Amino acid sequence: MSKYSYRVRIRGKYATAISKLALDLGYTIVQASDVIINRFNINVNNSAPDVTIKDSERVPGALTIMGKCGAVNDVVTNLLRVVEEEALVWRSVVPLHRVVMGIVNVVDSNYFVDVGNGVKAILKAPGGAYNDGDVIPVVISRTRVYPGDELVAVPGVRVDTEYVSIVPGSGTVLFSRHIKDYEVRQALLKVGLKYVGRLSGYSIKWRSSAQFLNESEAVKEIERAINMLNEVELASKSSAPHTVLQDGECITEVMLNGRAKLLLDNVRNNVMPTIIGHHTYKTLRRNTALLDLVEALLGHCNDRAGFSAEFMRQLMSRRYRVGIVHVKPNGEVIRLGNADVLKPDPNDIVLMRRLRGGGHLDGLGLPKEEGDMAISCSAIGNEYLIHVYVDHAWRPKGIYININTPIEFTGGNILYIDLAVDVIKRWDSNEARVIDYDEYVSYVSMGVIPNRLRVRVEKLVGDLLASAHRLGEECLNKARELAE
Repeated sequence: MSKYSYRVRIRGKYATAISKLALDLGYTIVQASDVIINRFNINVNNSAPDVTIKDSERVPGALTIMGKCGAVNDVVTNLLRVVEEEALVWRSVVPLHRVVMGIVNVVDSNYFVDVGNGVKAILKAPGGAYNDGDVIPVVISRTRVYPGDELVAVPGVRVDTEYVSIVPGSGTVLFSRHIKDYEVRQALLKVGLKYVGRLSGYSIKWRSSAQFLNESEAVKEIERAINMLNEVELASKSSAPHTVLQDGECITEVMLNGRAKLLLDNVRNNVMPTIIGHHTYKTLRRNTALLDLVEALLGHCNDRAGFSAEFMRQLMSRRYRVGIVHVKPNGEVIRLGNADVLKPDPNDIVLMRRLRGGGHLDGLGLPKEEGDMAISCSAIGNEYLIHVYVDHAWRPKGIYININTPIEFTGGNILYIDLAVDVIKRWDSNEARVIDYDEYVSYVSMGVIPNRLRVRVEKLVGDLLASAHRLGEECLNKARELAE
């Protein structure tokens, strides 16, 4: 049970499962959809949320959890307890929209700013002339969640309430993209225009929760925000370096693996009939009419496991080509292209991809020539994917075994999260070897790869080193037989 009854807004494909968990943990669900209100028989509550949980816009199947830092940390802790550490987690280095007294650092005419705890951001200061060591208030305009993200700050201050933001700008009234109702926008515009002229160098932006305010509430909210702005501006004139003037919003990305999704399938099944694989099937799909129909039938079936397995077999048996979606631990999504399906069996998948010439085969250092093919073998739920590289005459060149989270089948794609470390072997070599182990260790040391996954990975590495050639031969022989 959560220590605090935070207000949680939940959106996306996991809404039913996460809502069930949230209610069980003692959270209050706000701004719920009509479906969730009816499904859980809860009261309408359009209060502003402390935290929002939604589908990630960056990584297929991941969750974005954002809001007040204490609420985000509480929700993430409790959610991960439920999914038994079957997730990779990235947290924002600095809360978004934090206002902090930063120390300017000038390097070769480029501006940076030290925002505390040894963290430096790029300082976007067009036309600004700052000296090295200047202490100025800055706003974190772009935070770093995944390693490749830029951390960016801009000079000045801003304030954010649950309903309205006052931001540096040219004196306009702006709206969250989630405020779509014309009459609501007009009413908020009317209120905003009464005040924006008094704010030299600032704009007013209505946040999504403002759509539930009446006019008098909107007026009170803007007046509260203006008072906050005056306090922050005053504090910025005398505060010490690294003083936080506004905390901002923490952002956490939770990359759920196949096992985590199955756990959430089971949570959802406690609310309504849910096929095993529900959340995987919805990962890359917008049209879920077939899934809705199948789950309506599931309600009249006593064998959920058998029904689910047959549904997967039927889906897979109708595929002649599938995509391979390779998600790296750092959030990068790589689509390896489409593969011919030689064997569409969930327990024995055999795929073939034709490679373009040029460059080298990953990890093996061998030339990639026109006519080369990649033969891939695995099974749904496997934590590794075998690739055997062959030339145009099916002569083997080498083996590359990708270590990953359990293989998922979304209905049109093979999906997994790569765990960085791999086992490779040239066909003519006597020994297999491990590559990218340092990268894997870096993710472990950062706490991104949880202990439960670490234990499985390190055992798997040892097993695969001993069996790489045998697994490669078995994969190649199956493919040859199927292709004849």
